Amino acid sequence: MTKAVYLVGGQDAVYLALADRFERAGVTLTQNKEDSDLIIAIGANAPPMSETDIAVIPSNFSTPNAKITFRIHDILVPQQVNGWGVEIMSDWINWVKEGSQGNPPGDIEARHWVHIRDATDAIVQISLTDAEIPNGVIDLAGRRAWSSNAVLDEMKLLWRRYTDALYLSHTVESLTNVPSPASQQFEGQISRPNLVPLHNAMIASGREEGWRPLTAMRVGLMELFAHSQDK
Repeated sequence: MTKAVYLVGGQDAVYLALADRFERAGVTLTQNKEDSDLIIAIGANAPPMSETDIAVIPSNFSTPNAKITFRIHDILVPQQVNGWGVEIMSDWINWVKEGSQGNPPGDIEARHWVHIRDATDAIVQISLTDAEIPNGVIDLAGRRAWSSNAVLDEMKLLWRRYTDALYLSHTVESLTNVPSPASQQFEGQISRPNLVPLHNAMIASGREEGWRPLTAMRVGLMELFAHSQDK
């Protein structure tokens, strides 16, 4: 039986990505909460509702009154979006495109970046399952940490290859299979959000491997550049 879902919140890129993913999962998005099977609040600015079933919030937002809350850390959204902690990525993209002069904007520790596609896949799968998922907070983040230097080096490599292709300035060196800087493992010390509840919920909802993000970091960064060119 098709489920009806009522979404509430500001219609930013995260909201729209979730709405699209729910529709592709066969859900009916209803404009009337009384007709819904699930009420889902998205974002820090979603109006509080005592009957909220699921909330999707940035990691720095206080936990709302919902049966299940997805607390999102370090989400990578190709489209520009505010309030989800991804603003630094747009700043870095602009810095690289402007020539990487001086120090890069921001001074942040390593992040556990996770692509919006992987995040929405997980949220929709768990939200629609008939399995018993314990109420409470489910932290959602990537499984591995990425240093800012690795991400910036990858951005510079991708932008250099793009401009070489655009201006026909490739060399033998630029066309060789240079290992991705972002493939380097982060060796520092940084605490990762507790992903056990997410992993267990994914298994309970039918994904045997649990929480395993599929979108490569390089793909996400290329999408960031592509959307920045569209502006």
